[in-house]
Amino acid sequence: MTSPQHLQGLLADLGLEQAATFTAVHGGDEDAVIRLFGGNPGQCRPLRLEELREHYERDLILVSRSGPAVIVVENNNYQGSREEVLRPLSRHGRTASAYWNVNAVSRLSLAEGGLISCAFEMIAPEYTMFGARPDAWQPLLEGLDLDDYETRWGTGLMAVERATGARFDNSWVRGPHRAVEITRVPESLLGQGLIDSPLLKREPFISYLADLRPTLLKPMRRHALDLALAHAGLREHPLAVATLAAATLPAGERVRLREDLTAAHDQAHTRARAMLIGEPEDFEPEWERPSHLVFRQAIVFGVLAQCVAAHLPTPTDGLPDILSSLDTAMTGDGARAHEFWMVKYLHDAARRAA
Repeated sequence: MTSPQHLQGLLADLGLEQAATFTAVHGGDEDAVIRLFGGNPGQCRPLRLEELREHYERDLILVSRSGPAVIVVENNNYQGSREEVLRPLSRHGRTASAYWNVNAVSRLSLAEGGLISCAFEMIAPEYTMFGARPDAWQPLLEGLDLDDYETRWGTGLMAVERATGARFDNSWVRGPHRAVEITRVPESLLGQGLIDSPLLKREPFISYLADLRPTLLKPMRRHALDLALAHAGLREHPLAVATLAAATLPAGERVRLREDLTAAHDQAHTRARAMLIGEPEDFEPEWERPSHLVFRQAIVFGVLAQCVAAHLPTPTDGLPDILSSLDTAMTGDGARAHEFWMVKYLHDAARRAA
């Protein structure tokens, strides 16, 4: 019998407790699974599981079978956590994966019938859950404690066992296992939940999709910034207005503007932290806390400072790549947040095309 404690110990013994992905496919065919990860079954070679720790700089997977499931293990990689891999795998049988890295980024995913049923960050499931059936993991997690950081990754593996029938036990550890190098599966232009969005039926998204090239990066960045300014209530703020015209300002004024924006960021961040202390611990939804608006403003002021810095010492054409910096400012479930995330997905696709 396995347990979260046993599985956490197994990860430590294998040198995989810092960064790994374990994927299991119920009833899958090993060669088909290898192909869907981007590998060639004809290039497999035997490798002991405990030797995988020595292969952390290559796109290598270790494939084996445990009971009714095919298991894929990655050291310091995350292909088994990606939608582009999980959805095709799940057409061969229910698929689950647990991923974590050294920065405590993690994901527990469940896919069935070609769709992500439910996936979430193991550290904060209540705020990150998404998928076609957001409650799909619930019965499989009964009695498991993801809040215990000492056994969290072992708990994730236990959930994968329950979902697929795999067993990460001693007989599985002893093998046999096959290793094969993989080529990264290309990213989808639009993921599950986005492809049918009504946003794609109106401008400027129709034009974005019609000619998704690097030349669109500049207008997309401005689009995203406009959404963030509105979301933070800063559209008419004098510092925001000045930033959008920064390329026309004298060099000295650009330097002072960046300093003012940095000071505004620091002040808003300090005020938001002070507000948060006085707010109730339980506040639903979390993103509507009064302090969160001020946090958003702090983030946006910081991004505006980046925009002005891009014009120093001389003006440049367009905005720098700011979308990742705006992520945490676009919280909530409203129309602006949804529009921002669609812009970000398309921006990332256009950037890949570069």
